[in-house]
Formats: sequence, C-alpha cells, structure tokens
Amino acid sequence: MSESDAVRQGLREIDFVLHSSWRLGKTIVAGWAYQGSRISFCFSEPYNVLGRAADLPRLIRGKRMMGPRTFAETCKALRARAVQMDLPFSIGSAKGEINPLLIENLVKRYAVMETASRAVVLFDIVGFSKHTPLEQVAQLSSLEYSINSAVKRMNTAGLRTELARSTVGDGFYVWNRAKGIEADLRCWLALLLILADNALARQKGDARLVPTLRAAFSIGSHFSYHQVEGTQPRGFEYIVGDVTITLARIIAKALPGQVLAGSFSRELPANARESALDTPAFLARASAMAEKLNDIEVGRLPLLAMRAAPTGPSGPRQNGSLLYRIGDKHGYLHHAFNIRAAIERDGSDSLLLGLTADQLGGFAAEAMPYEAKATARTKA
Repeated sequence: MSESDAVRQGLREIDFVLHSSWRLGKTIVAGWAYQGSRISFCFSEPYNVLGRAADLPRLIRGKRMMGPRTFAETCKALRARAVQMDLPFSIGSAKGEINPLLIENLVKRYAVMETASRAVVLFDIVGFSKHTPLEQVAQLSSLEYSINSAVKRMNTAGLRTELARSTVGDGFYVWNRAKGIEADLRCWLALLLILADNALARQKGDARLVPTLRAAFSIGSHFSYHQVEGTQPRGFEYIVGDVTITLARIIAKALPGQVLAGSFSRELPANARESALDTPAFLARASAMAEKLNDIEVGRLPLLAMRAAPTGPSGPRQNGSLLYRIGDKHGYLHHAFNIRAAIERDGSDSLLLGLTADQLGGFAAEAMPYEAKATARTKA
C-alpha cells in the first residue's frame, strides 16, 4: 500500500469510528489526542458537554485537539471512557507524519464549538415573500453570484477570503472561515463588494430578478455545529449565537437598501498598540485595508477607492457619528450604526451604498450621539 493510500484508508477508518461513536448525534466529540499512530477520542452526550462548558470552557473553545493532560482531565470531568484506535500512519509535524489539522477537520463535524469573536453578515432580500417562486430563485441565485464574485475579487487582490454561508430562507448569514482581526476586516470589505455587485446588477437587469437588499454586520460570539442530513453530518457548518441573534434583531427594523453595523468592541492581539477597536475605528481600518483592492475590476471598471463610515446628523463622518437604539419584539435593546459607503471607480460616478441620515425617516430607532472610548493599552 502506498503512503497516500495508507493516509486515505486511515482517514476513512477515523471517520467510521467517529460516526459509529457519534450515534446520530446522541454523543459529540469533546476532545481528541494522539501519540504516534494511536489516536483517542472523548465522546459524551451534548447536554453533558454543554452543561459543563460554563465551568470548563475548554470543552467547546479552541481546537478539539488536546494535549495528553488536558484530554485526560476532559474524560475525567465528563466521566467518559476514551475511544482509541491505531492508524497506519503517525500524526505530527515531522517529515512523513500526517498533519493533525487533517484529523481536526474531520472531528469538527462531530462536535459543537464556540467562537468568542467573529465578524458575521446577514443579507435580507426585501419583499422576498411577495415574489413568485421563479423570481425568488432568481434573486437568491443573483445574491449567491455576488457573494462568489466578491470572494474571487478579494483573493485576486491577495486578501485571502473564504466565505461560508447558511440560508435563512430570504437571505444568508455569511462569515469568513478564517478567524482573527484580519479575517474580520476582509469580511467587511467583502460585504461592500457584494453590495456593489448587487447594485450594479440592479441597474442593468430586471428588478424582479435581482434582489433589493438590506444588510447588517457585527462581531460577536457564536456556536458552530454541523446539521445532520440523512445519517451523516453535513460537510459545512451552521452558526448560532449572540452575533446571529443581534443581526436578526437589528435587520428586522432596517429599511430597504440600508446597511447597519452593530456596536461592538473588537479585541486586538496582545502586541497591538490598542486593546480593541470600536465600530467606527474598525471601519476606518477597513477603509485603509481597502487600498489593497485598488485596480481590481468592479463592474468592468478599475476600483479607485472604497470607503465606509457611520452617518452623523448631516452625513458620513467618524467624529459625530450617531448610534441608533433598536428595540426588538422581546423588549430587548440593540445598538447599531447606519452606514454610508462610497465605491469610486475609474471613468464612472461614485457608487453609493446604504442610506443617508436624511433618508431614515421610516427607521424605527432612537438616535443618540456616539462617544468613542479610548482603547490604548497601558503598561503594567
């Protein structure tokens, strides 16, 4: 058996053991560990894992791959007996060994994982239910194309982006599979490219077949899981959590064509000058990153600049931004900024996205001045 055949065979055996122990979702993977060619899995009931997660966050945070000590402590805490198997190859980072991330990607399909901070977008097609089934399919296909086109443009410019999505019937949740501040910034830029492509398509095509969109963006925590299809977990993930709930609540009050960004504080790495970015500062940094997209084609014309900022009482500006307080049907309050963006292309007028402050007459939200908080790091 060749080395590649041994790897494929081993991965198939791992998936067989995972699926057998998973038992259609009766249990999930809390963690796994390896030593040479021996691999061990810790399975337990979802209610047991999630019920202990508040006290033991390692059960759902970070990679499911664990060191020997953490793995043993996890099995003990869950009162679970490890499932072990031997493989036809060794796991590790040395030459000839199999990268543990290959196995981690298999394991994730049988686990529930928490992400503490990630940018997520929600696209909603306005008046979707009023269209015929044929028009609905056309509008969803148009939005899918705009998403795929944005990813291609981002990657062409060297801003590596891989957008995942899950449907909400009349739109999509969209997020970057990568994590970190750079990935979040790229997710925002992809949002602008998607809206630009959609706006240009509406200018050229049949309005019944190209959607009118409203969009919301925010950063927050969520859980990831893989939905069961038949007797197998799907190969792509779904997300649910604070960030998706916030997006659903604020977009419910959004007007056609409006773009909202939730009020968030995005923590930065320990070596950064600032400890966190608030929403206006995040958008300003994204506008600076957008310079790397200059000269890509948007609507067959070279991109010159792409900027976005919260609107104030008389237009988009970082200082003097207005924060909107939005009440939901459950009586909870959510805070968001109204965003106005400009796409500058060579040989064309500016393509404007979002609504101005003067166009928010029907927006059911209370406006208030926003005061930015200092986030500079202090030395211990």
